Amino acid sequence: MNPFAKTVAGLFTVIGPKSNTPLEAERICSALIQKLSEDPSRNLDPRTWQNAVQMIPSQVESAITSQTLNRTMPLGDLPGALASICANGASGGRSSADLAKPIVSYLSKYGEPTAFNFLVLDQSDSSEIHLNLTCLNVTDGPDFGNFSITSTFLAASLNLSNKQTQSTITRVFGSFGPPDEQPFYLRIFA
Repeated sequence: MNPFAKTVAGLFTVIGPKSNTPLEAERICSALIQKLSEDPSRNLDPRTWQNAVQMIPSQVESAITSQTLNRTMPLGDLPGALASICANGASGGRSSADLAKPIVSYLSKYGEPTAFNFLVLDQSDSSEIHLNLTCLNVTDGPDFGNFSITSTFLAASLNLSNKQTQSTITRVFGSFGPPDEQPFYLRIFA
């Protein structure tokens, strides 16, 4: 990796059906984008993303796990490796291939990312939202082409069939519309 070209990237993704009104996942995503944009100097800091996601009320099954992976690969395969880790963490038992392709496409613009934050809000089921945040940090390994990838995963679920949760989500995020079409926002139709 070129030590002078440190690239940090972030991508927000909402998965859900087509709808005439904004999905709750889109409203939450829009609020998170706005919150993270408040401080441009920290908007790609993984801890800032984790704190923002943990502020979403009424979470169920919240969990954070960390792991370090050592990979040896050609430099050009780094976006694919990062996309694979993100897609596997967010797949929820579905095929992760459909999610990996757009992530690779997005990361390929950055060449050699040294850090990547990926948040997906999956509202494929209208009664719940699954949130998955993956924060990746890439460092050079001892040998050429050897990389150490540290990943932190945060997962949570929001049960929208719970009236109190639905009311809280509407009260907190109801004023937000879907995110604007930005290069860091991806909408996938389920």
